[in-house]
Amino acid sequence: MNAAEKATEAFAYIQKHIPEVYEKYLEFTKSMSEKGGLSPRDKELILVGCSVMSQCEMCIAIHVEGAAAAGATREEILQAALMAVAMGGSPKLMYLKYVFEALEDLFE
Repeated sequence: MNAAEKATEAFAYIQKHIPEVYEKYLEFTKSMSEKGGLSPRDKELILVGCSVMSQCEMCIAIHVEGAAAAGATREEILQAALMAVAMGGSPKLMYLKYVFEALEDLFE
């Protein structure tokens, strides 16, 4: 099971066991993503960087896929991930492994 599949499984578990939290989370994230100013592509690229900063394998997989689906190139996705490395140093550099894995699934 890849990281994106694990995330889907985690969300299903949360939805089943604490549906009120899941619904509020969806409302919150939807309201944030609907705000204007940034394109969906740019928002996903920011989320790639945030995912690396958070060291969340499942988030990386989801947002690399989301960025690619929104039209970001492999190079743009990698650059977004590298911005997290610039801010977070060596621990974030180690999480580029998951970015490369997600990119390989999508671009190769």
